[in-house]
Amino acid sequence: MGARQWEEARKTERREFMAGAGAAAFLAASGEAFAEKGAMSMHPPMYKALQDDCGHCVATANDCLRHCIGMLAMKDYSMTGCINTAYQVVAACGALQALAAVNSPAVPAFARATAEICAACQKECEKYPDVAECKACAASCKACSAECRRVAA
Repeated sequence: MGARQWEEARKTERREFMAGAGAAAFLAASGEAFAEKGAMSMHPPMYKALQDDCGHCVATANDCLRHCIGMLAMKDYSMTGCINTAYQVVAACGALQALAAVNSPAVPAFARATAEICAACQKECEKYPDVAECKACAASCKACSAECRRVAA
């Protein structure tokens, strides 16, 4: 293959590459737009705020549990009440988050019970305002409890 033929082959390869890349970009962009439009119009989340609040509550309660378990390891049993309520929040909010994600008809009833669990955890965590994990958990539980009550109403 001569230099001229090689150069022509490279130009052809570049054109084919650019055409393919352009087509791929177009398909990706139009596919995303179609997917967004389809997802928004088909089955929108009914409880998105609740789902998000529950997820945040689970995360902060797990942080609180980690701290409290560390205290237990140091033979400090003063936070056992916090462990109990934070564990219940993780279980209840995790379940409610999953139900909310699929627009379950059981969400309002389950949210009513979860609001009480979150309120109990908030009250317990507020006993430790100097512990960052407990302070964050109390704030998250307060927000989640309010959203649970709103959905349950």
